[in-house]
Amino acid sequence: MPELVHGIGTTRCAGRVAWALILVSLGFPSQRLSGRATGNPNPPRLQSIESAIQASSFSSRPVPVVVRGIVIFNRRQIVIEDRTGATEVVPLTTGGIALGDEVEVSGKMALDPEPQVLQAQIRRLWGGSTPLPLSMTPDQAADGENELFLVQTVAKLVDFAPAGLTGVRLNLRGGHQGFSAVLPNDNVGGELSTKSMEPGATLRLTGILTVTHGADATHGDAFILQLRTPEDIELVEAPSWWTQSHLTLLGAFGVILILAGISGYYRIKHARYRAVAEERANIARDIHDTVAQGYAGITLQLEAAQQTIDRDPARTKELLNEALQLVRHSRDESHLSIDILRSLARNDRLDVLVTHSIQQLLRPSSGTVIDLEVSGESAALSYKLVNNLFRITQEALTNAVNHARASRIAVRILYRRSGVAIEVEDNGHGFSPDSAPGLEQGHFGLVGMQERCSAINANLKLNSTDRGTLICVRVDL
Repeated sequence: MPELVHGIGTTRCAGRVAWALILVSLGFPSQRLSGRATGNPNPPRLQSIESAIQASSFSSRPVPVVVRGIVIFNRRQIVIEDRTGATEVVPLTTGGIALGDEVEVSGKMALDPEPQVLQAQIRRLWGGSTPLPLSMTPDQAADGENELFLVQTVAKLVDFAPAGLTGVRLNLRGGHQGFSAVLPNDNVGGELSTKSMEPGATLRLTGILTVTHGADATHGDAFILQLRTPEDIELVEAPSWWTQSHLTLLGAFGVILILAGISGYYRIKHARYRAVAEERANIARDIHDTVAQGYAGITLQLEAAQQTIDRDPARTKELLNEALQLVRHSRDESHLSIDILRSLARNDRLDVLVTHSIQQLLRPSSGTVIDLEVSGESAALSYKLVNNLFRITQEALTNAVNHARASRIAVRILYRRSGVAIEVEDNGHGFSPDSAPGLEQGHFGLVGMQERCSAINANLKLNSTDRGTLICVRVDL
């Protein structure tokens, strides 16, 4: 017999054997019980499927039977069921039998070893509907009590694969059981739902129950459900997204994010260290350009005064006065440096710093007027750029006030998308840049402006005449 039917339940077989022993002990021979006594001309009477199975268990030969039942399966084999049991039918001729039809079957019942009616003649009584399936768990289906019955159970799909001539074989898991469900190939088409055929989906399956024995049991299947149509597969719950492959991908993505986070953290930390180091370098450069150079000039003046103190007291007095002026200038520079650092810590703009410097330079007794003009939108500038531009502007203003004796000074700050430009113009006494005092005389103004312009890649232009001086600094962003 094909794989649809493979055996009867252990409990049912034990019951039949016990019943046979009781009848034999009462003196009834098996031939009389089977209805096949010699010379008995009476045809077999109508009986239930369960009684027909029990009668056939008393004989080693097929027993004539007449049973009625409802067709619950009509593919490659025919299976009928009544309220007492179910059996396979092997008809002499096929055709014209539909699911749900109530039929009368005449033939010979055999248990070889499964119950089946051989050489059967099928008479259709009337059409009806397929009986409701027995609802049970996979563990209940595996005990063999309801073999060949139409049953319904719920399980999770493990995988599926073509099963040769049998169509599609679904491997499922439910409760403590692993089992298969087979859908005939003539019903496999585009009707199967994509979601219902995804591994991990929870399915409700309706089919003919067959408990596996022998070779099928070695594959780990506790039983097989023979499905009839794709409608016997119903999706209960779509497969969870949290599959093994998705968890693996999620874990790999998490590891990548963690590594990226660690890398970003160290990049930010390194950038902070680099910013701190750069700021410290700028502060050191400011100290060198202001305080250190001031001390160097004071040292030169004091050494010169030391050499002339005995032979030229007047010259010594002049040198000491210049040294005193340098001390005061260095003190003012130190104060300005501290103010700049505080202003930059508050993210003050370049024009705010220049305004603060102008207020410190103005003396009511000097009568000097300093005008500040700012055009364009203020751009976000780095500490290095703001500090150097401010120092250049501060030096130009100091020179115009203290040395050029200017009565009017104009400071113009021009913000542009392409860069920043600063112009300092005064109406004081001009000077010749070639003959201006330098480092040897303790003056660092022009040299300091040139060095700062080089540090920020700025373009410095200086034009000085008897009618005044114009200093222009332009830097590209």
